[in-house]
Amino acid sequence: MGYRIGVDVGGTFTDIVSFDEATKRLEITKVPSTPRDQSQGVIDGITKIVRERGLQYQDISSFVHGTTVATNTLLERNGAKAALITTEGFRDVFEIGRQTRPDLYDFWAKRPKPPIPRYLVFEVPERVLYDGKVEKQLDDNKARQIAKELKKAGVDSIAVCFLHSYINPVNEKRMREIIAEEIPDVYTSISYEILPEIKEYERVCTTSVNAYLMQKVQAYIDNLVKRKDSLGIKPKLQVMQSNGGIMSADVAARRSIHTVFSGPAGGALAGLHISKLIGEDDVITLDMGGTSTDLVLIEKGQLKLTTDEEIGGFPIKVPSIEIHTLGAGGGSIAWVDDGGTLRVGPQSAGADPGPACYDLGGAEPTVTDASLVLGRLSAENFLGGEKSLSAKQADLAIEKRVSRNVNLSVTDAAMGIIRVVNSNICGGVNVISTEKGYDLREFTLVAFGGAGPLFAAEIANELKMKRVVIPPFPGNFCAVGEAVANVRYDYVCTNVKAVDDITIDEYNELYEGMKQEAVSQLTEEGYRQDDIVFRGNADMRYARQFWELSIPVPYKLSTKEDLDKMVRGFNDIHKKTYGYSLEDESVVFVNFRLSAEIMRPPLELNKEPLGSDTSQQALKSSRGVYFGDQITECPVYDRNKLVPGSQVTGPAIIEEYASTTLVPAENTARIDTFRNIIIEVA
Repeated sequence: MGYRIGVDVGGTFTDIVSFDEATKRLEITKVPSTPRDQSQGVIDGITKIVRERGLQYQDISSFVHGTTVATNTLLERNGAKAALITTEGFRDVFEIGRQTRPDLYDFWAKRPKPPIPRYLVFEVPERVLYDGKVEKQLDDNKARQIAKELKKAGVDSIAVCFLHSYINPVNEKRMREIIAEEIPDVYTSISYEILPEIKEYERVCTTSVNAYLMQKVQAYIDNLVKRKDSLGIKPKLQVMQSNGGIMSADVAARRSIHTVFSGPAGGALAGLHISKLIGEDDVITLDMGGTSTDLVLIEKGQLKLTTDEEIGGFPIKVPSIEIHTLGAGGGSIAWVDDGGTLRVGPQSAGADPGPACYDLGGAEPTVTDASLVLGRLSAENFLGGEKSLSAKQADLAIEKRVSRNVNLSVTDAAMGIIRVVNSNICGGVNVISTEKGYDLREFTLVAFGGAGPLFAAEIANELKMKRVVIPPFPGNFCAVGEAVANVRYDYVCTNVKAVDDITIDEYNELYEGMKQEAVSQLTEEGYRQDDIVFRGNADMRYARQFWELSIPVPYKLSTKEDLDKMVRGFNDIHKKTYGYSLEDESVVFVNFRLSAEIMRPPLELNKEPLGSDTSQQALKSSRGVYFGDQITECPVYDRNKLVPGSQVTGPAIIEEYASTTLVPAENTARIDTFRNIIIEVA
């Protein structure tokens, strides 16, 4: 028994969670993020929680980290000097892409800049055919010449992506050997390791982005591990992946692309955990932090995974939780466009200088400034009183940048900022739900992040959702996700074949090969083979279709009836997704996928009996809150003193260390047995 440590680095704050495995008690803290060196903020946070809670470094039993290093590197375009070596005749894959335009009707639309410039893309004579037959062996002399040129050019990282190497990687393996002989210290990203599946453009992009990220991620991990070891923290560092699982730091450095959506994945996983505790199967999670809002739909207790994510205009074809991100957070900047329309985001004030009310030199009005001006936030209770906010600076920023340009009072301008944010988030929720055929009246909104609880009830009321759940420690909830995550690795094998043409033995051999790869990797990391839990999925489509749908499948077949069940399952999912199915059409397998998980002990939170209403004992003050037509005096409650069974009638404010919950006038909040705040929608 010891303490699990979960760390989530956001754009504004770094969140730390410790979970006592003996007492099942969660403790939290926050520190400002350190954008120039994120590892400093991580260590500052761990040091702070150890000191405040009287812990010992040697008692830490696991250390899991959600990082934004890869994401920031891509968005800021400050990755490695990377090169790409590809099959002769295919140098311009980046430029050709999918022959789609960023904006169909914009004559001046510009394509995103590739992570690897064209002058560092090299062609080498080799060719593998679609069936794996080697048409032309790698030209060793040309390959060696290219490697020497890249050494002379001073590249940090090299991506290798040859045609059809997902079927037969023999030429890629030889290219890797030559690179190792000529440039032993360079980072290498080889497509058969990073993405061994069909679709050339997506494979080139994913492999190249991985090469672009490796140096930065490796340097960050090395630095963090050194700092961790210097404190005497014994467990190995593990990193959250985009798929909601965790992997070793060594693997994260080699497969950096799998960490691109690391941070938001933790929040989705924590939302799934709390929804299972309270028996809610259909949930939308709203994670609103300082920079952005991440929305995730959970249907029937299951997160949805996708391999069609994109960042910076390029596909990232690795398994990721389906997350819809909006540029709307506490630090999002309010501005007025040339037509006089009030807008919010996507620009953010970040951690440095932060919102104007931080009084650190920031002059741009933000969502946090608007919330302070309206009385929704307390100037004295921010971060439990660790930080004071300046209402004067917030008022000044809104007056200068917004009020004057829209001819409104400061309070009305601040209310406008809140309404724009609410509208943007409602639109985002509709994108992942209503537009895909889901009825929001059947969904519960689980809201967290530092800013999420402040907006959740108004959003749920507007969308007519079932109820709102604000979990304990919402401001640190993504870090809770790191503490509940299981070890997970994903494997893929391409075999384009009609369901009617595949044999049971062929199907089982495909999965057996992936299983052996998984067993080798996980046992090498010290896990027992008997503890591995396998799950299968297959990407399937109708004949002559281009896009696939992923459906759950068994990783071992017994009879032909199992294949018939898969076809029926595919038809059902196709009909739900697109509104129709072609049941007389041939169904084709494209990719076979296998996930291998090591289930960690569950994060068991204490369940308390419902007691009497203690809301009066939790009442600490009152303050005026502006709701758009008038200022209303609202009671302010201390969440820590609200025990299970307590009820709070709106309008009211519930404050805690790292977040504030707004209960509108038409709603009532209650505290359940896990100390969640439950707000029933009017």
